[in-house]
Amino acid sequence: MPKTRGHQTSTTAAAAPRPPVRAFRSSCPIARTLDLFGDKWTLVIMRDALFFDCRTFADFANCSEKIPTNLLAERLKRLVLIGMLEKVPYQAKPVRYEYRPTPLGHSLQPVLKEILKFGQTHLSD
Repeated sequence: MPKTRGHQTSTTAAAAPRPPVRAFRSSCPIARTLDLFGDKWTLVIMRDALFFDCRTFADFANCSEKIPTNLLAERLKRLVLIGMLEKVPYQAKPVRYEYRPTPLGHSLQPVLKEILKFGQTHLSD
């Protein structure tokens, strides 16, 4: 079976699909993960998709953190590209889309829950 960067290209039914292969600045899994999620908006968008049922651009734009719309558009595009969200049309004229977490996106829930616990324990008012 062909391999890419030490990983099999096919996935098993139990494994979440991997993001597309891309050049990373490091071989460290933590650094690679931060390459995907290390900005201040990406995890907020995934939080809203996973825990607050945000689906449309307007839903995400109206979150309490008020992400600038140009950054929101770029982050949604990136999350779709790496397979964390899927973009699904929900209206034909004009075409409008909603963003749904994929199985790969859902695999981020335990990480976000741990970040939540850390924040509640160490960063609460």
